[in-house]
Amino acid sequence: MIKSRLLAPGPVEVPPAVLEAMARPVVHHRSAPFKELFARVRTRLAEVAMVPGEEVLVVTGSGTAGFEAALLAAVPAGATVLSLHAGKFGERWADMARRFGFRVVVVEEAWGRAIDVDRVRDVLRADPQVAAVTTTHSETSTGVLHDVERIASAVREEAPDALMVVDAVTSLAAAELRPRAWGLDVVVSGSQKGLMVPPGLAFAYLSERAWRRSDELARRGALVPGYYLDLRRERERQAQDQTATTPAVSLIAGLDAALNVLLDEGVEAAWERRAALNEALLSAGEAVGFGRYAERPSPAVAALRTPEGIDAGEVVRQLAKAGIRIGAGQDAAKPHLIRPSVLGYADRFDVVTLAAALEDAVRALGGEAPFGRAAGAALEALAG
Repeated sequence: MIKSRLLAPGPVEVPPAVLEAMARPVVHHRSAPFKELFARVRTRLAEVAMVPGEEVLVVTGSGTAGFEAALLAAVPAGATVLSLHAGKFGERWADMARRFGFRVVVVEEAWGRAIDVDRVRDVLRADPQVAAVTTTHSETSTGVLHDVERIASAVREEAPDALMVVDAVTSLAAAELRPRAWGLDVVVSGSQKGLMVPPGLAFAYLSERAWRRSDELARRGALVPGYYLDLRRERERQAQDQTATTPAVSLIAGLDAALNVLLDEGVEAAWERRAALNEALLSAGEAVGFGRYAERPSPAVAALRTPEGIDAGEVVRQLAKAGIRIGAGQDAAKPHLIRPSVLGYADRFDVVTLAAALEDAVRALGGEAPFGRAAGAALEALAG
């Protein structure tokens, strides 16, 4: 018998309380019980997002749906968008902006590196027409945590009218994220990562400045039209504890349970715990020959470069044989990058289990991995 373990950077294993909540009978989405549930979820979601008392909109769809909705709600048609990317998902937002007819200017870094804030400043000085700056916070494809606080500060100084638009799909509830204090205008996330819910919900926070911009653009007829992903329409309906279209009722019930778990622990405590678990996982990998891929590691994913002579795809397959599903590398990083994660319902012993499995995989593929070395390194990091 082999026990299945999902230790990837999304989707993630979800707490039993979430599964139980989703298994309850479905309530009608226009009923009083749903309105009560939805109001509670949105209030507490804002607390987890560190914007208590403000609106966080819930969209039925993936994080990509949330990002698309935010672009359509806040950026004028045909405007210039500065896209910062150093990985797969940063590239996706640039592609999306082009698809909608925005003029896209790019600041690109090599995979594994963090965005250079000085380069961002230079581009903004050279192109004063930038209406929005898009970036990932935690780049899932590379394991890099970009310094969104410093980037946003630079944007404010060099292009004060530009909106700061942030993909926080893997950073929400996993890494320090303070939209108000950092001056972020738009923050988008999804359910299947740090919030520990199955895929299918996206979340969008817009600052008051972003909503004022949206209202002005709407009056002028200057927004790219949308229908299902119309955050302006959603805002009106969600203010009444309803949604514009049929929501994923069972996922919202699961989200309610997941928010219980996170708020009982405390958001900042969850940040610290996840950072400690991820650091232990990185230490375990280093103990058996893996290298850190990210120059500024995100607590959401342990991006590890495989030892010389060992193919990353083979490591992923060896772990799969043991019942452990992790994230593989993408695009050009596929041969040498693995992306395990304890972002979901996981604790210190899941880290130790994964460390032991990495040892087994390295030995099976002809590498040197003395018994207990990776697991010992993980335990030592956790003890420290």
